[in-house]
Amino acid sequence: MDFNYSQEQYLMQDSALALFREIGGPPAARRAYAEGAGVARTLLPRLAEQGLLGGPLSGDFGGSELSVLDFALVFEAAGRTLLPFPLAETFVAGTVLNALASDGQKHRHLENINAGQTLASVAWGATDKGVGFTGVEALTEGGVMRLYGRRTGVPFADAADLLLVPVESKTGGGRLVALVNPHRDGMAIRRLESLDGSAPLSVVDFQGYELADDDQIWDGEPTWTLSVNIGRVAYAQEALGVAEQVFAETVEYVKVREQFGFPVGRFQAVKHTAADDFLLVESARVANRYAALMATEASVDAPLHIMMAKAYSGDMARRVTSDAIQLHGGIGYTWDADVHLFFKRAWRLASQLGTPVALREEMAARVIDARRHAG
Repeated sequence: MDFNYSQEQYLMQDSALALFREIGGPPAARRAYAEGAGVARTLLPRLAEQGLLGGPLSGDFGGSELSVLDFALVFEAAGRTLLPFPLAETFVAGTVLNALASDGQKHRHLENINAGQTLASVAWGATDKGVGFTGVEALTEGGVMRLYGRRTGVPFADAADLLLVPVESKTGGGRLVALVNPHRDGMAIRRLESLDGSAPLSVVDFQGYELADDDQIWDGEPTWTLSVNIGRVAYAQEALGVAEQVFAETVEYVKVREQFGFPVGRFQAVKHTAADDFLLVESARVANRYAALMATEASVDAPLHIMMAKAYSGDMARRVTSDAIQLHGGIGYTWDADVHLFFKRAWRLASQLGTPVALREEMAARVIDARRHAG
């Protein structure tokens, strides 16, 4: 079986990369550090113009009906350019709404997402336990469903127009995914001081937010599982892009940085570090490609391969970006150098939607349970 991407997928990556380099890169990332999530809104028109917001949407809503595998290289391009935009969350929201929402919900949201009029995000949760349905509860009061609780680590929440939120219903109905308007009464958003300022995170408090019937997607468990799986594939690909870019820049730098009258790239220790990092990057590329394929085919084993790719890519990106700082020498520790921006993006991507340690624990539990049931 050929696991390589198609020519069309590579062409789409080239097109996206050219745009992201124009509107993103370290300059845009630095603006996000200074100005916050609002920078993402300034990118909406250009992303919409190139059709990157409606990737998973059906043609009825102006989309391209792209799969996770089709879009994987675009996520990689976003990592390479430190794009300060919730591209993964936009793709997740589009996929979930396109596949599971009612006709009314689709008409209210999908055309606006595709046109760049709605900025969508997902309330992932900041901790490993928070990735599930813990945090927000729904209570029915006087015939009205209201939300109470908190989700933390929500990307670009203070600039978003639409949030997908996992909710536990305590008054019947089970679990659902709520379509929340962050600008309505009954909720409060507080910006967090996080490591990666180019992708601002917030705490979202629900204080009796009134949730209309047509803002509810039931069968919440499979809906949220789909969201998390796609998000993990996207984050793994972004982490690959981050490491790929900083590795390429570091290799060029050690060719010109001199010590003792020679480029440091000639020293054996530097060569060994670069060789190790290259192997890590290429191994992550294979793992990610297979995870995207499994997600697209909705394989029963997809969650396991997705967790494996996310865990490996997270560790890989942290290692490669840490080595890049070391190989840059003293300048690598300064604000003026761009390498720290990649380092911080790598650590955020590794920590969200499950740390590498937590994902490996879950993988082990799944394998052990499967063997126990088989026996």
